Amino acid sequence: MPPTDSPSMLCRTPIWPPVVLRAVLSVAPVTFTPVIELPDLRQVLRGETLPSRTTVVIRGGPDSSEKLRSHAQRTARAFALDGVPVLGISVFAGLDDIGAASVDGVLAGKLATYRVVHLVEAGALISEGFQLLPTFTRPHMTLLLTSLDDLEPLVKLLGPASPNPHYGETTGRRRR
Repeated sequence: MPPTDSPSMLCRTPIWPPVVLRAVLSVAPVTFTPVIELPDLRQVLRGETLPSRTTVVIRGGPDSSEKLRSHAQRTARAFALDGVPVLGISVFAGLDDIGAASVDGVLAGKLATYRVVHLVEAGALISEGFQLLPTFTRPHMTLLLTSLDDLEPLVKLLGPASPNPHYGETTGRRRR
């Protein structure tokens, strides 16, 4: 039996001889039964057409797969889509040429507190199998993930963060 007076063993009860634990795998299909009723994302869906493939999608950054994982899981705890928790990431889209829903409008308004942002064309996201839903107030979008395995490809598509040329232009909002 190993000594129990070493500092690493003082807080633990040693198991001797070592015990081998076996995992039991089930091949039965898994169905999801919600424990609590989550609001459906369709309730906040805007009735407008999806952005064109050339529309610029904007995400406040910097982002990493860990940060995106946290945000997607938080969305899944807050919303469902057709009764199933939805993995989603909040983004904005440059839907107009001028005004609050333009790229400059989003950078100077909603994302003015972000030093850096990620910019990607909607077509690049759509080509890789991502979906964009127009949710909440314009120009907010929810970028849907089919699983957390989508995070690495998403980080690659977002690319390196770029400086936000409108950082700090508005007052009264906390800088990030």
